[in-house]
Amino acid sequence: MKHNAWLLALHWLWFFGLLLMGLAALWDKGILPWMFATDNTYLCLLMVGIFLLTCLHCGYRSVFLSQQTHALWDWEQGKRRDNGAVISRYLRDLQAIANPQEKQLTAELLSAQLRGQHEVGWFITGALIKLGMLGTVIGFVMMLGSMTHLDALDITQVQTLMSQMTQGMKIALNTTIIGLVGSMLLGIQYLMLDRSADKLVLDAVHASEVVHGAV
Repeated sequence: MKHNAWLLALHWLWFFGLLLMGLAALWDKGILPWMFATDNTYLCLLMVGIFLLTCLHCGYRSVFLSQQTHALWDWEQGKRRDNGAVISRYLRDLQAIANPQEKQLTAELLSAQLRGQHEVGWFITGALIKLGMLGTVIGFVMMLGSMTHLDALDITQVQTLMSQMTQGMKIALNTTIIGLVGSMLLGIQYLMLDRSADKLVLDAVHASEVVHGAV
């Protein structure tokens, strides 16, 4: 486990590096600047900013879980110093517990501590889809609203109408794409964090049973 303690953080760095490369390619091709320039609601810029900040939160959580994994390895190797890790406190407190129900409650508390902040990430993941839907609604409202100013079918008004309808369609499609893609990419990261947290809880319970049996 020692050599794999920081594997989660390394996986996140690899994933985030690919994301940055993809965003750089989209910027270099002019796709992202075009999306931002054609969106006068600033929803696209807001959604991309939220996405990047939430990715950094995933990175923070991956480092946190990696630290807990390293602390668990230290405990299993007999290095039971007070390092302030959640896992270490859990194992140390479990030595004084004999009631199986209290042990189960302690394990649930540990799981809540390891996964608690992930709920915020899952909320933001869903919120990106909702922001994309909001942008879709705003885009269609702009398209329909532009038709109310059409008094006659002259060339000038038709050209203005088509321009306004195209603007609304751009906003609707761009926000929908960003919301869906951003939500999927965040979901992958938080799924990876949740699975790592669950595995860490199982390993901690197993280690505590070994320790408690040896006491």
